[in-house]
Amino acid sequence: MTPSQVWPPQLLAEVIKITHLRLQVTRKRTGSLERISEEAYEILDRIQGFSPEQLSESKASSREDWACIGNVYKSAVALYCVLSLQSAAVLPETPTLRASCAAHGQHLQHLLSTSLSSPRTRMFMFWPLILLGVEAVHGDATTRDFVLKHLLELSRVVGTSVPLTAQRVLASFWASGDQSWDACFDRPYPFTTQIAVDVGRVYAPRQRDL
Repeated sequence: MTPSQVWPPQLLAEVIKITHLRLQVTRKRTGSLERISEEAYEILDRIQGFSPEQLSESKASSREDWACIGNVYKSAVALYCVLSLQSAAVLPETPTLRASCAAHGQHLQHLLSTSLSSPRTRMFMFWPLILLGVEAVHGDATTRDFVLKHLLELSRVVGTSVPLTAQRVLASFWASGDQSWDACFDRPYPFTTQIAVDVGRVYAPRQRDL
């Protein structure tokens, strides 16, 4: 089982739509900005309505693990939606959205504390951990230390330096004084390619359960 295969299809579909909205803005194919903003809110509503319980019930085994994965990716994708689309000026920066991101960040850290300690699920937590790291620019040293610690551990587990690159990028972002998504990812990095890989697999045949 690879990280691409554990993505809940409903959430991956929303990630594709988020990325498409960002590309529209980047290429100035915006049409009505109001309509694009409405579409962004619709995406966020669907993410919030995603049921990890239904995901786990659809699996033949390891349902507790699947429920955990579903909850982790739900919060991570919600953060990706708001943070990346605010950076692209598609969503506004409002107290309500900031409170929502803070809540998802706290929930995600709690979930990652469990999922990163399990050999069955920790290999699938790299991207969600990156999202927590981006949200941590609004947080405290405790959350940032949590992210750095577990990126180091993931590097040891998977035997690659990519999580260490993520460490450096996030630490630089936190120190920059800028809080926008695109300030963090100002150029392509190896750990951001997971989304590109996953998008190509969204309509792949159903994989075996964990």
